[in-house]
Amino acid sequence: MASSSSSSSSLLYLFVFSFLSALIISKSQISDSLNGLVFPVFKDLPTRQYVAQIRLGDSPEPLKLVVDLAGSILWFDCSSGPSSSRSLISGSSSGCLKAKAGNGKVSSSSRGDAKDCELLVRNGAVGITARGELFSDVMSFGSVASPGTVDLLFACAPPWLLSGLASGARGVMGLGRAQISLPSQLAAVTNERRRLAVYLSPLDGVVSTSSVEEVFGVAASRSLVYTPLLTGSSGDYVINVKSIRVNGEKLSVDGPLAAELSTVVPYTMLDSSIYAVFVEAYAKAATTIATPPVAPVAPFGLCFKSEVDLPAVDMALQSEMVRWRIQGKNLMVDVGGGVRCLGILDGGSSRVNPIVMGGLQLEGLILDFDLGNSMMGFGQRTHSDTASL
Repeated sequence: MASSSSSSSSLLYLFVFSFLSALIISKSQISDSLNGLVFPVFKDLPTRQYVAQIRLGDSPEPLKLVVDLAGSILWFDCSSGPSSSRSLISGSSSGCLKAKAGNGKVSSSSRGDAKDCELLVRNGAVGITARGELFSDVMSFGSVASPGTVDLLFACAPPWLLSGLASGARGVMGLGRAQISLPSQLAAVTNERRRLAVYLSPLDGVVSTSSVEEVFGVAASRSLVYTPLLTGSSGDYVINVKSIRVNGEKLSVDGPLAAELSTVVPYTMLDSSIYAVFVEAYAKAATTIATPPVAPVAPFGLCFKSEVDLPAVDMALQSEMVRWRIQGKNLMVDVGGGVRCLGILDGGSSRVNPIVMGGLQLEGLILDFDLGNSMMGFGQRTHSDTASL
């Protein structure tokens, strides 16, 4: 019975995703500018990953890809969808040099009389890598009345690299800062400043190479607060966190702390030393306004059985005046039976960055990555922010 219910839910999600994708593509893709592309994004509930669609090659069906904010390249399993317009990129081409600059692990290998461009591609959702080959194909955008195309570089990867990805996804849409990521390639064609707008939601999320003003409207654009992006990281979007507060009380942790934003990690993860201080402070603050913690439900470490609002978490960024508040549905996860768990986990002690901001904490926020100026804007989306959607 449970299996039948799960299958029905999956079919419902796929139906809603297909309907919304067709609706958003037809209404939102701005055909006269590559910097105006809007890709629909849908949350896959079983994996808590975010899936986008792209039209590549001569296949009539759009390609479903898991969105990876830190991914250096778009890659997918090419074996299940041949394309007559797909072409192999040689190891001596400028495309391979760009891939090498963004990937750092590229080699040319002989195959017969040709040399192809091999590179390592990564499935960030489960942390595995594989060798892939660099190809080019035509990406279609716009409407039937006003279509457009552009050549796009991507990697073909082996089918086993799809392990752990959302059902129906054939690869990953890399949106990182590398030269060969999707936003970087599109900006290079138009000679425009690199930008990326992201809005994550269970049903109507978007990824766009347009400005926030064009996608969400002037009011949304003016409401964003900006913070610097750190340089020197390998394609990731990283910001500084000066301090963390629980219910207004500042935690005794040394800052600033580097916080990486991720769309393939479902919940925020803290370095073990920070998590220990954080979870103790949160349990104490929550107990003063609600019932004491109950037995935790995996993978969460702190849970409550309470109907009242639990304490908010504030992160001060470049100064104490610039704060990112996490509360409500962005903080607590309903696990059933009236129990809600803190959606911030112990990330261990071996991560590159002490904080990884997960998908749950990013949902409902408009994120504007101004890569030309190395700044990131963030702010809550309102129902009136629908300029192009």
